[in-house]
Amino acid sequence: MSVPPEPRRVRGQPARPYQVRLDAERLGTLLGSVAWVLGALQIMRDRGHAEASEELHDLQEQLTPRLEQLLNDVAVARQAAESDPDSELSHRVEQAYTQVREAFERWIRLTASDTASVAIGQRLAEIAAEGDAEAVEADEPE
Repeated sequence: MSVPPEPRRVRGQPARPYQVRLDAERLGTLLGSVAWVLGALQIMRDRGHAEASEELHDLQEQLTPRLEQLLNDVAVARQAAESDPDSELSHRVEQAYTQVREAFERWIRLTASDTASVAIGQRLAEIAAEGDAEAVEADEPE
C-alpha cells in the first residue's frame, strides 16, 4: 500500500486538519459511502482491463490509497469514541452502514449485467473481425 500524500501547506504554513463531528448515523453513512466508492473504483478498473484502457486502472490506483487512509482515520476515531463495541452507538453506526452497503449491492447487480454485456459485445466483435480476416485470406489467390 502506498503512503498517502502529505496534507497541502499554504504559503509555508503547517497544514491544519479539518475537524468533523458526525453522529452515529452519519458516520455509518460515511463509511458506507467510502466503501461504495472503493467498490466502484474496483469495477471501473476491471472494466478498464476489459476495454484495454489504463486510464481507469490508473484512476483506481490513484484514489484507492487516499480512500483507504480516510477509512483508517475514521476507524481510529470510531474506536476512540466507542469503548464498548456492543453499545447502542456502535449498533447505529452499523445500521446506517448496512443501509448504504445494501444500496451498493443493489447497484452492483444493476451494473453487473451492463459490464458483462460490454465484455461479451467486445469479444463478439473480436470474433467477427477474426472471421472477416480469415475470409479475406481465403479469397486471396495464392
